[in-house]
Parts: sequence; C-alpha cells; structure tokens
Amino acid sequence: MMHPDMPGHEVFTSFYFSDAVISPTKELLQCIEDELVMELCNLLVRPDQDFELVWHRDDIPPSATDEEELERLNQPAYSAQWNLALYDDSSLIVIPGSHQRARTAEERRAGKYDRLDGQITVDLKAGDVVFYNNNILHRGTYDRGKERMTLHGSVGHVKGAKIRARNVLQHGGRDWVERCNFRGLKEGIRERAEAMRERLVRMGKEAGEVGFSLEG
Repeated sequence: MMHPDMPGHEVFTSFYFSDAVISPTKELLQCIEDELVMELCNLLVRPDQDFELVWHRDDIPPSATDEEELERLNQPAYSAQWNLALYDDSSLIVIPGSHQRARTAEERRAGKYDRLDGQITVDLKAGDVVFYNNNILHRGTYDRGKERMTLHGSVGHVKGAKIRARNVLQHGGRDWVERCNFRGLKEGIRERAEAMRERLVRMGKEAGEVGFSLEG
C-alpha cells in the first residue's frame, strides 16, 4: 500500500510510520527507534471464492523437525506483525503460545485444515488491531460473502536482518522502495521514515537473492 504508483499511498504511508504503529512496536521488540526497519504494509481483501489457508508459520516450513523449529523460535522475533481491520474480520485463527514451542504430536499429525486443540479465532471489529509473532501457528478462513479490508503489515528490528530478509524481500519491495516519496509526512515522522527505509535498502543489498519462505 506504500508503493509510489498506488493512488492514495500517502495515507497508508503516513499511518505506517505513525506513533500508532511505531510506539507499540518499540514496546513489543524492546528496542529504540534507531533499530527499526521498514517492512510491509498490504491490504487483505474479500476473495472472489471461499478459501482457506493451511496451518503454517510464516517463515518455518512444515517439513521442519522439532529441533529446526526450536532453533528459529528460540531466536528473538525481530519483527512485529499486525492486522488492522477496516471492516469486522474473523479470518485469522491462531494457537496462542505456539510461537514459543515446537509443534505437538497432534499438530504434526493433523490435516491442513483440522480443528486443533487450543485454537482461537481472532475476532476484530472495525478499527481493532492485533499485533502478533508471524511464526505463531496460524491459518485463515475467507468468506466471499463477507466484505473484508484489513491492513496487514510488519516492522522489523535491524538485528534481525539476516532472518527477516527472505520474509520481507520476497514480496518485491526492493524494486520500488527507493522511489517512495516521504516529503508529505510531518516533520519527525519524515525523518523516521527515511531512516527506516535506509535500513531496509541496506538489508536488501546485503541479502542478495532471498527466494521464498514457503512453497506451494
């Protein structure tokens, strides 16, 4: 939504770099502003056909062993991901606490769309926002008959550049991020945006080709 060719991108850019997003991010990541990295801001919308996403973690493949899962999960999150509903949204299903442990035997045996012990539906009313670790075990259900517009974004930590590079850059942002125009932002917010973008650009140059987090 911050793409410079997107009509109205200024509104979303202003929101993304606002205190409303940055302040809770700093609290969650326990960091200072100079450590934040620009990442993603997308819009999730109503599908043309009903569909569901399978159980997954955003940056850990389902083939990972317990040891491989824990190796990643025991590292700091290095990002805060959020959903902000513009319409009521009950699409996200999560298993609370699963970002702190490997999958259970039941979770490994379960089908892609099975109901799992401990799962909850995140019920967002219009204007609600939820912040979460993107490696929590989660899935989604999407109803073509229910309007949906939910802003979906993340902000990263500079220390997580190697870990976050694939998760962020696979979306193609490096192709346009340097063209973003922050001149319309308020003083202070503009400097914040420019600094966060510079850290993203540096991450992209250092990462090279990153591939994709998940297959299929």
